[in-house]
Amino acid sequence: MGTYRYISLGTDIPAIPIVPLELIQPGKFDSPSVVGQAIVDTGSDCTLVPLPWLIQVNAQIADRALRIPVCGQLSLAIPHEVGIRFDKYRHFVFRVYGCSVDDIGEMVIVVRDILNLYRELESIDLNT
Repeated sequence: MGTYRYISLGTDIPAIPIVPLELIQPGKFDSPSVVGQAIVDTGSDCTLVPLPWLIQVNAQIADRALRIPVCGQLSLAIPHEVGIRFDKYRHFVFRVYGCSVDDIGEMVIVVRDILNLYRELESIDLNT
C-alpha cells in the first residue's frame, strides 16, 4: 500500500490521512468515473460516499436504506455496489453506503472494510 500524508482541513480539525480514490460503475472499469479524495477513518465500520458521486457512475442500489450514526447524528444511508480504484488495486464490485452531501460533505470516507482488503491482497499480517 502507498504512503500518504496527513493533511489539515482546518484549524478546528486535527490532521487526517487523505488519499486519492476513483469510483466506477461496478465491473466496468472502461466506463466514466468520478475521481476524488477520501478521508481514511479506521474507526468507522462502513465506507461512505456522497450520493451524487454514486449517481454519476450509475452505481447499483444493493439493499434497502438504513439509518447509521455519522458524526453523532443518524443519517440515511443507501447501500450501493460500485467499482473502486484505490491505491494500486481495482475492486470490481464493492459495497459502499451513499449519504447526503449535507451529512458527509464532498469526500468519501474510507474505512476498515477497504483497508482490510490489503491483508488479503498483500498478505499483510496486522497482528505483528
